[in-house]
Amino acid sequence: MANENKKNCGHPTCSCLVPEGTKYCSEYCENAEKSGVIEIGCGCEHAACR
Repeated sequence: MANENKKNCGHPTCSCLVPEGTKYCSEYCENAEKSGVIEIGCGCEHAACR
């Protein structure tokens, strides 16, 4: 399987997969999660979230 070493991004509204050992797919998701603001959709602009 191609995704066996991947998990979901740590930002709850994000659908991106990240490599094992990485929590977020982008700086956007890391900052959004740390801000504590609840978002309806993810704004990371990766294909999985469009």
